[in-house]
Amino acid sequence: MTGAILAGGRSRRMEGLDKTRLRLGGVRVLERLAGLLRDACGSCVLVAREEQLGELEALDLGDVYGDLFPERGPLGGLYTVLQETGDDVFLLACDLPFLEAPLLEKILLAYRSAPKTFAMLPRSPDPSLADDPWRMEPLCAVWSQMAKRPAYLALESQELSMTAFARSLNARTLDLLPEEALHLRNINHLNELEKEGLSIS
Repeated sequence: MTGAILAGGRSRRMEGLDKTRLRLGGVRVLERLAGLLRDACGSCVLVAREEQLGELEALDLGDVYGDLFPERGPLGGLYTVLQETGDDVFLLACDLPFLEAPLLEKILLAYRSAPKTFAMLPRSPDPSLADDPWRMEPLCAVWSQMAKRPAYLALESQELSMTAFARSLNARTLDLLPEEALHLRNINHLNELEKEGLSIS
């Protein structure tokens, strides 16, 4: 199992600010996530845009791979890390400042305890969703090598939604308690930074 962080997003809703520079309590969130993944999986890699490679390699958090499908969103990052590592991956977005080790361990245990599957995705309760009050969390999930070929085909056909991709695979899911789901809060708007005690530098 390899831990992987998607670091190449454009952050358009954050007016282009680089989410890899998020800090919580003075600590760079990217470095904290890499530490969590190393503890849980034994290793960590990053996927990034070409222009980010030098800066991220200098952080010495693990191998940094250029996205094999740039501008195709997180599905391209998932395919990249499956292709480059040849391993199952625990995939994280880079903007999960409140993630804690026990949740990672719970997701890993669910994956390892289940019959062989394409992926194990946690689901957060979300009453705002009318048809199904559970929101899949594909960017804090375990993806197996079985998902590599379907990911390539989805990318080639421009079917880029991670949630739709997971559903197409009948990926297994793990329902979270509301208090667990709070650890998956991410940052999408500038006005959330101060409210959540975060900064970018």
